This record gives sequence, structure tokens and C-alpha cells, in this order.
Amino acid sequence: MLLSRFYPKHPSQVSGFVLPLAFRTAAVLLLSSLSLQTLAMHGRQRSRQRITTAEQADARQSVAMDFLQRASAANRCLLTLSSQRWWESGLCPGADPQRLQAGLSDALAWQLSSWDPQSLASGTLEWRWPDGSLAKIELVLPQ
Repeated sequence: MLLSRFYPKHPSQVSGFVLPLAFRTAAVLLLSSLSLQTLAMHGRQRSRQRITTAEQADARQSVAMDFLQRASAANRCLLTLSSQRWWESGLCPGADPQRLQAGLSDALAWQLSSWDPQSLASGTLEWRWPDGSLAKIELVLPQ
């Protein structure tokens, strides 16, 4: 009688717990690793997005600096006029509006779409990238 407590009479009376425990443990580990992988992918995506945003802002600032550099000396007079008026004769003697039509090179190449002065100290520069997309920036003119 004493041995019957340790050894059940029939194998069907014993329900296994090791295999279900192993399945549950494996499922928890799988879900945990998938969650960590998802978090890592989201972090990498946010990081890439921040880098792309910073690169775009840097490219826009580069175009603004290039435009302002081209608008120095005799071309400075053109900044007081809308780009549609740059070709009118006699407005800015010695100015070369052609120099303000495009700039930089390769991926940062730009082509002027419009210049719209807001005041003597600022204006809106709009340009076209090589891929055809438009970009715009508000410029404060150096004094």
C-alpha cells in the first residue's frame, strides 16, 4: 500500500507537466524577444528619421548660404526686388541675375524658383532640387 502512493496504478492517471511548462516557457521567451526586436526596430527608425530631418535642414541652410554668397557685391541690389523683376533693365546696374538662378553641385544642386523680398532685411527663397521637388526658406539678410 505504501508503494502505491509513489507509483500510480495506471499511466493514464499521471498528467505530465514538463512538456506544457516547456511550451509556456518557450512562448514567453519568444514573445519577449519579439517585443525587444520591435522596440529596437522602432528606435532605429526614429534615429534614421532624425538623421534625415537634420540632413534636410543642413541642405536647406547650405542653399541659403550659397544664394546669399552669390547675392553679394553688385548682385545685392537684386535682393530688394522680386525675382520676376530681375531682368528689367536699369534696376540694378552691374548686377548679374544669372548668378542667382542656380548653384552648388551634385545632390545639393538647386535652381531658383522665386525670390520674394518681405522687407529690406528679409525674404522668401524658393528653389527646385534636382529631383524636381520644391523647397522654401525664410532668409534674414545680413546687414
